[in-house]
Amino acid sequence: MILLQNFIMKKTKKILAVLLAVLMLFSVSSSALAADEAQETASSLSFIYKKALSFIGKAIDEILCEGASHIPDPVKWSEQTDEGFMEGTKTFLDSPAENAVFSLGYDSRSILTSDVVGNMYVGGTINLSKKLATEIIDDLKVRTVALSDGSSRGITVLAEVDAYGLSLPDVREIRLRLADLISEKNINSITVSVLHQHSAVDTLGMNGDIFKMVLFNPASSFFGKAVENGKNQKYMENLYETCAESIEAAVSSMTEGKLYYGTADQSEYLEDKRAPYVNDANFNRFRFVPSNNTKETWLVSTEVHCVGNGAAGTAISGDYPYYAEQVINQKANANVFFYMGAQQGTTLNTDENTVENYSEEMSRIDSMKGFGKSIGNALVAITDEKEVEPLLNIKYKEVLFPVKNGILYLGAKVGLFEALVEKDGKNLYVKTEIGYMELGNDLAFAITPGELAAEIAYGGCLQSDSWTGEAWNYKSLQDIVSENCGGRKLMVIGLSNDQIGYIIPDNNFMPQIAEESQSLELVSLGSETASILVKEFEALVK
Repeated sequence: MILLQNFIMKKTKKILAVLLAVLMLFSVSSSALAADEAQETASSLSFIYKKALSFIGKAIDEILCEGASHIPDPVKWSEQTDEGFMEGTKTFLDSPAENAVFSLGYDSRSILTSDVVGNMYVGGTINLSKKLATEIIDDLKVRTVALSDGSSRGITVLAEVDAYGLSLPDVREIRLRLADLISEKNINSITVSVLHQHSAVDTLGMNGDIFKMVLFNPASSFFGKAVENGKNQKYMENLYETCAESIEAAVSSMTEGKLYYGTADQSEYLEDKRAPYVNDANFNRFRFVPSNNTKETWLVSTEVHCVGNGAAGTAISGDYPYYAEQVINQKANANVFFYMGAQQGTTLNTDENTVENYSEEMSRIDSMKGFGKSIGNALVAITDEKEVEPLLNIKYKEVLFPVKNGILYLGAKVGLFEALVEKDGKNLYVKTEIGYMELGNDLAFAITPGELAAEIAYGGCLQSDSWTGEAWNYKSLQDIVSENCGGRKLMVIGLSNDQIGYIIPDNNFMPQIAEESQSLELVSLGSETASILVKEFEALVK
């Protein structure tokens, strides 16, 4: 099916490109056309081209969805439950509690097992060849922060895993293993995010033996047997246990202190592949200073995709954050917790300004290391900070997103990846979580389950110049927060608690066969995902 669709896409692109070229050549060669008439003709041809691609793309999706709807459901779908949801703080405070003070605990530990090389698949881009790990360049870890504002409303846990993605069932498995600790320590939420390294062990499932999955998994489902994908169950069991241990250790190590917020310019470090080229201009750094003069902990956002070691390689690496962390450890003696912001279409911009000891001849791995070290130095150099008031509010809600992408519909049915799925006849829905968090008196976070387009968060979505030519008639997440929660500055914690793929404004959602797509729509649930998220986020904030 996948090979067939790729073949159709390639042929369709060529046919439409030739047709468009002939039509444009004809229009240009007609000397009778005035300049404004020629421009109008080109615009009309562009409109026809987009409509033709959209029609074909929709037809492909509908054919794949209809065909896949007849494949037996994976056994896991019938075993899924709603257990493990955590709603956050039951009440929101407008100001810090009396005599409030922040408390923070930190832990970091390896999630690698000894048998990765040669036995486990590498996450990242979908590849028809078997992406078995061939070497380990550096470690993969889970890093955990436990944070409380001293208001007796509980402890908020943030965990970050060096992985391409985790599904919500995996995150809830970690929470369920901590049921006693959650009750004993009054933990109000556990957020598990990933740094989305394309060079980490496959924890999502999509990078296994695709031919085997597509050909044999439907039969396994038919006979009531579990399907196979790229996830190694031994590795996943170790990941669950290690994450649970890390969370428990972070909670147990909490100490009082002060939190400071500062920024460093990240604009030169990233390259945005797709219009409208909106991004958070900053690395956002939260620096916790313990009152007992023990080691500081830094929480740092980045919007740069972790593809320093390539998107389709077979070497295991924590990518550039690993080397930024080393610099911060050495120069500031601080713990480090990186998390992803709204990084939908970004990649690394590597040059003499962003790579330590840069040269055009350096290897990709050395470039990745130099890139990380440069970021580490930029973060260490931050001096302009403000203290964050000891106030932490957090709230989650469950949301349903329809699966309209034919490839992902098929992938779900054959067990290519896992999700918390609900069905309505032939219609599939992914059930996931979105969150909203406030920190101090003037900072806020949208917590999203996929790779969010930054323009959805901060504004600047395309309007009449979008793919559909329609306007984007929704508020930005920043505007929603500003209108309902004062003048808070919004940031994003992306790829949290689930990996639902790219979240693209509805009006700029284009068919996968369009060259302009940059393959973003290939791993997006569908054209309604963004508007549903915005509406649900607004309901959550209100």
